[in-house]
Amino acid sequence: MSSTTSEQFPTNIYLFQEKSTLKIGDQEYETSISYNLFVENEQEEEDFEVSIERTNFKVNEKKIDTKFLTIANQYMEALFPLHCVVENFRLKIVNLAEIQRRIKKKDDQLEAKYGGDGLINIQNQFKKATDTVEKISDFVKQLPFMKILNFGMQKFEKNQNYFIKWNILAIGYSKWKGEMIYSKDVNKLIYEPKIDNAQEMMNEIIQYIHKNDHDVDFEEENIGLFADFKLNIDYTGETGRMKKADTEICIEVENKFFYEQKITLSNK
Repeated sequence: MSSTTSEQFPTNIYLFQEKSTLKIGDQEYETSISYNLFVENEQEEEDFEVSIERTNFKVNEKKIDTKFLTIANQYMEALFPLHCVVENFRLKIVNLAEIQRRIKKKDDQLEAKYGGDGLINIQNQFKKATDTVEKISDFVKQLPFMKILNFGMQKFEKNQNYFIKWNILAIGYSKWKGEMIYSKDVNKLIYEPKIDNAQEMMNEIIQYIHKNDHDVDFEEENIGLFADFKLNIDYTGETGRMKKADTEICIEVENKFFYEQKITLSNK
């Protein structure tokens, strides 16, 4: 492990909290999740530099108590621990083959314990997203906590033209581009990019609404799409340890569609 890695990515425990709201016409869905992330620097004899564990997963402030959520969470748990190296101010996962074996083992365990359409549906969705090591890598890189951990290293890279993809629940990827601004005086990073695929996002929203037979029409002309992304990171000191990272994403189409995601990663 290099001294640069320990500076950019010091050992720490974070509390991850996420609240998502989806409104389509008069229907509204709201979910909140939380968990702990343990980020640990590894010793030099290891073939990776950073290990990430996830614990104490809760939905709506409660432990999971349904079959559906239990199965889904068991698949997600198979991803951890993540072993990573830091390359070009990004986390690169290096234990993909191991993760693939854990997913297969979990698959066999769940098939032996559960049955029915619920398992098959979750199983098919997860397999579709993770049936190759390349897909596992992309799947994990798109998880919000990985995005925010990578954001934290922008204190050092200071990338002035930062491009990201961010998954919008039920719709697909939104694309954003903007400048990362780090202020050394207040030890704070700010990112407020502009959406880079507004028309594509509008088309995806319309397609999703029609496909799922929601009672919403798009007959009016000149319907506007509002898109907003805000990230603020406060650091504890000279390293990349984040005191608090607040991320807010909002996609809205007048009174027809509304998606809001608020995420806080805080130092425990």
